Amino acid sequence: MSTINTTKRQSIYSLSLAALGVVYGDIGTSPLYAMRVSLEGLAINLTNILGILSLIFWTLTAIISIKYLIILLRADNDGEGGILALLALVKRTSSTHSMLLLVIAIFGAGLLLGDGMLTPAISVLSAIEGINIIIPDFSNWVLPVTCVILMMLFFAQHAGTEKIGFVFGPLILIWFIVLAVMGVSNIVKDPIVLTAVNPVHALNFFLRLGWKGYSLLGGIFLVATGAEALYADLGHFGKRPIRLGWFAVALPALVLNYFGQGALLLQHPEAIANPFYLAAPGWFYVPLLVLATIATVIASQAIISATFSLIRQAVLLGLYPKLPIVHTSDSAHGQIFIPQMNHILTIGALLLVLTFKTANALTHAYGITVNLSMLLTTNLAIFVAIKLWRWHWALALPFFIILLAIDIAFLGANAQKILTGAWVPLAFATVYAFIMFTWQAGRQYLRKTYYITNEKLVKILKQLTYKSMLLLPETTAVFITDAYDKSGGSFLNFLKLNRTIPEKILLVNFITEEVPHVPECNRVNYNNLLRKNICELTLRYGFMDRISIPDALSIANEQKLLPFLINMSRVVYVVEIPNVVAIPNKKALWFFWQEKLFSFLVRNYSAHMDIEFYQLPPNHTIAMGAYYII
Repeated sequence: MSTINTTKRQSIYSLSLAALGVVYGDIGTSPLYAMRVSLEGLAINLTNILGILSLIFWTLTAIISIKYLIILLRADNDGEGGILALLALVKRTSSTHSMLLLVIAIFGAGLLLGDGMLTPAISVLSAIEGINIIIPDFSNWVLPVTCVILMMLFFAQHAGTEKIGFVFGPLILIWFIVLAVMGVSNIVKDPIVLTAVNPVHALNFFLRLGWKGYSLLGGIFLVATGAEALYADLGHFGKRPIRLGWFAVALPALVLNYFGQGALLLQHPEAIANPFYLAAPGWFYVPLLVLATIATVIASQAIISATFSLIRQAVLLGLYPKLPIVHTSDSAHGQIFIPQMNHILTIGALLLVLTFKTANALTHAYGITVNLSMLLTTNLAIFVAIKLWRWHWALALPFFIILLAIDIAFLGANAQKILTGAWVPLAFATVYAFIMFTWQAGRQYLRKTYYITNEKLVKILKQLTYKSMLLLPETTAVFITDAYDKSGGSFLNFLKLNRTIPEKILLVNFITEEVPHVPECNRVNYNNLLRKNICELTLRYGFMDRISIPDALSIANEQKLLPFLINMSRVVYVVEIPNVVAIPNKKALWFFWQEKLFSFLVRNYSAHMDIEFYQLPPNHTIAMGAYYII
């Protein structure tokens, strides 16, 4: 028993170390710029320093420690986190206000995707700007070096988060240790900063400065910008390792470093130019630059991993076109790589760096997307607390009203950045949210208008004259259809055009359940259609499962779920290429141009995407067209 407990403890510690490398990189690199931005335009004096430090301490406590680590990590959907997993959890517990909840979750997902570009850009750029302090003559190299590092980071994503996490974990642990040591070395010179843990200093800050003090909350919020990525990365490591990493390592190190920067500024107000680097001794500047660069690369990893998880959830929940999803670990289903999204994030991050040019300029675009995501997540969490956790509304509402008030207060402060740069990630988030909404609405229209109203397959089968068709012995044809298409999709067209009938026929569709994973024993359901050699197969997957139709057929063979065995070497897969044509005045969706967008998405994410998405062998796959008017 003791050996088992020791092994479990070792596993928790190793996962906590890996979680430091993936989950806490974003929050862990905020000291590079947050203090400088928070004090922008303020006199450097004891009152202001204590007020800012108190706000930073209580922001980390209220948002990260209480809201996310204690409350929201409980709102997991069978171990998975993130706003779309939260949506699926809410839909399982409540069917009311489903459209409102869908819009909230879709826009929240779009916001997190926008943050997936901003975090790598600002993190890496803020680290490389240390060159301006260390070697001013090389300032012109800041942008090129930043772009090269970003390209290398995104190129490394194909290795998977497991390998990246266990490599980055020890490095980010060293980073947090350095943060703590830097902080302590400055705190001992002016320990009065420790009194900032008293929230009275934060209250006095607002009472004294009024609206000017409130406007500075946008800078304070930067210390908590990794919270949504933390929640979305829950499925990668689990609750206990993430909590242990925060309370044992990340939180103490961050608090000490922020307080250390405050102590430095009390002694040397001119250090406001870059209080992070100037808090270190001169001999340590170059090693610190190298370490900060490594840490910011790690910071970017948290949001990139969260973005991949989010896109997979969106695809399997029917909110986004099917994209090829590469699984980078045989043992951990949550560790994936999505090449197309990786390309988009790479281009977006590079454009942001080249457009804004400095980390200070980028802070105007940063923060509001995470802030809005937090606000939307809090709204969904209210439903979970009341419907799933069975909290009494008299307990739930006051508690969540406090959390909502904090989110709204930060949002008001961040809103002033819209005209100076925050509109960029908001525009990107809106575009992506609209794409997701259009895809979901278009698919629903096709199902209601074409699939459900089609003549049922059993009736069609009775009309076929099998004697006039050529039998293909030992061949199994697998027709991949929509779960709502009662006519069998391209099945009838295939028979008519080829005048042949395979010996065995499977009409396969898949349904995504509102749970992360469906056990293999519950994966396959079948129904005989008129003849023993024709079966309808429904595959059930969770929104975090790996989709593979060949694997599912192998499972059906092993478990002898079908009335016949399938010769996998003689299987022909048939996928449908839908050709959607938008015509004016049809009013299938809100706007005609939205219908054109849906048509474009279907045309560009059809057969070749299905082949990769379903893991079909290309040399055993046939694509057939279908025509729809919207």
